[in-house]
Amino acid sequence: MMRTLYTDNQIFIPIISDYGFKITFGNEGHTLFLRKALQAFIKSDIPIKEIQFDKNTFEGITQDGRSGIFDLACTDEAGNHFIVEMQYGEAPDFVQRMKFYALHKFNAMVKKGKFDYGLLTKIYCIAILANNILPYPQFHTLANLRNEQGELFDEQLTFITIELDKFTIQASDCQTDLEKLIYTMKTYSSYSIP
Repeated sequence: MMRTLYTDNQIFIPIISDYGFKITFGNEGHTLFLRKALQAFIKSDIPIKEIQFDKNTFEGITQDGRSGIFDLACTDEAGNHFIVEMQYGEAPDFVQRMKFYALHKFNAMVKKGKFDYGLLTKIYCIAILANNILPYPQFHTLANLRNEQGELFDEQLTFITIELDKFTIQASDCQTDLEKLIYTMKTYSSYSIP
């Protein structure tokens, strides 16, 4: 079911709108919000000190290959790549789209000739979805490649899904930076000036 994003009495642009997302997360002049948000999304205690914005468009690898545009692409000071996508509408196959984006970035990191695969940095593919797509009850899902016993096999590619509809925590109960961020993203446009 598609929801209405804007109402006549709103005074702030929703962060989860296309424009709100790009202006909030993609502010190249002031990256503190983005750095803190990425740190919260990946649940890392290590601060991200610098962000370099990357080209957010890419060409297909083959003549018939699909091109694409990331909502946001950036790299931190350690060389870790972040792809962030905001999806307001229905997205039943979004996991496949996340894999497409992450694997395209992975392919672009591997160079011709003698190449040391041990030098590959991490890729975090982050999807912020207004609707639910996963069968899990939690609003934040972090996924890596695991074996049949559920043990970590590789963490070079990390897929993070935030499903806003599943987030029901009230402001007074928000404890972590992630909870505070998601609460703000969901409620910011409903604030009013007294």
